[in-house]
Amino acid sequence: MKTGLAVSVALFIALIVVLTVAFVSVSAAQDAPPMIGRQLPMTHMSGILKLAETIPIPTEGYMDRMAIDVKGQRLFICGEAAKSLLVVDLRAGKVIHETTGLAAMPKKAFYIPGSNEIWLTMTNSSVVAINGATYEVTKTVELSAFGDPNRGSDNAAYDPARHLLYAGVESFVSGNNVAIGGGGAHVPENASIEIVDTETGKLVGTIKLPGGDPSGLTMEPSGKRMFVAMGDVINGESHTQVIDLQKRAIIADWPITGAPVPHAAAVDEAHHRLFVGSRMRQHEGEIGGGHQYEPGKLAVMDTETGKVLQVLDSVGGADNLDFDPASGRVYFVGTTGTVAVFRETDPNHVELLGKVPTGAIAKSGLWVPELKRFYSAVPRHYVLTPSRATRDLDGDLRKELAALQGGTKGVNVPILSNLIVEEAHLMVFDYAE
Repeated sequence: MKTGLAVSVALFIALIVVLTVAFVSVSAAQDAPPMIGRQLPMTHMSGILKLAETIPIPTEGYMDRMAIDVKGQRLFICGEAAKSLLVVDLRAGKVIHETTGLAAMPKKAFYIPGSNEIWLTMTNSSVVAINGATYEVTKTVELSAFGDPNRGSDNAAYDPARHLLYAGVESFVSGNNVAIGGGGAHVPENASIEIVDTETGKLVGTIKLPGGDPSGLTMEPSGKRMFVAMGDVINGESHTQVIDLQKRAIIADWPITGAPVPHAAAVDEAHHRLFVGSRMRQHEGEIGGGHQYEPGKLAVMDTETGKVLQVLDSVGGADNLDFDPASGRVYFVGTTGTVAVFRETDPNHVELLGKVPTGAIAKSGLWVPELKRFYSAVPRHYVLTPSRATRDLDGDLRKELAALQGGTKGVNVPILSNLIVEEAHLMVFDYAE
């Protein structure tokens, strides 16, 4: 039984499935060193989002961004680790299909009603279209970086008026492309925005970027400009690139003071505001990586001047931002177990309404204004609640793993003996005043 547990935990870490720790000793935690998954204390929260239902999701590992078919009441989830697309029937409250065997990890999904297609960006520097009736891949567009093992597409934006998909292509340290299971460390060059015409299924343009990690992409609804929050730290600062989409050229470079590792973005075009979600450290080099550090940051920028107006504390491991013009809310999705909900009270003031519990590494969130609902995809994950106090949870956990993997008989594993599994599920929240 213990050997099986060790194998499960080892596989879990190797596949980058989340390890969440609930630490229960207050006295030991007061001056303890940083640990895996340390979260900020929970605060009172009421009247932001109301849980309506949960839907089981039969998949393993990370899930990434989602798209919605409002008329057909279908939700599409990128099965990142499983290299699949999950289809959820929202009326029936169940997964009705999974397209498996994709060529790489899907990272960003868009549903196009006119063609009934789901378009996905892939970590092998391609984008694919999946038929919304048969759920089969019908089109594959190879981007300029296709075939390069050290580059891969991730986040993207879509212009429905012009039928153009803008895919951000990252540049990795040799051998670290997540498409082949690496750690995802970036080099500060060779990133690009690749432009795909979804009507013709062709690559129609490339915009080169100064850096390697175009993590946060958002486009003005008018289709005039795109903002690209770069995850690179260049000369000690993070940056946003401003792209004129008609010229297909960078027209400005704005430093993001106070938000060190940006990873998500959203825009309020009417009030000239850009929202940038930032992590605190790069996602590499340690258990948990950039996912584990709280507080993350929300930077509010003026899209006319590039000035940072506010920087607010938020959840850790920023991965997605949605702005709702009707309510002025910003939904900040991270990886540390909650979604932070902010409100733009006026163009110069944004406030945190509260944090709504979701689940570990529930980085895939989606606000759907037509339904006034928020969706959070929680992956299958492990939870550890140590039965005793520890001042070095990271170190003690490593010792237990090493002892079990080494085949030591009768080893005491007070941390791992309290391991449980929570299965993957979709959380459906209703808007609350």
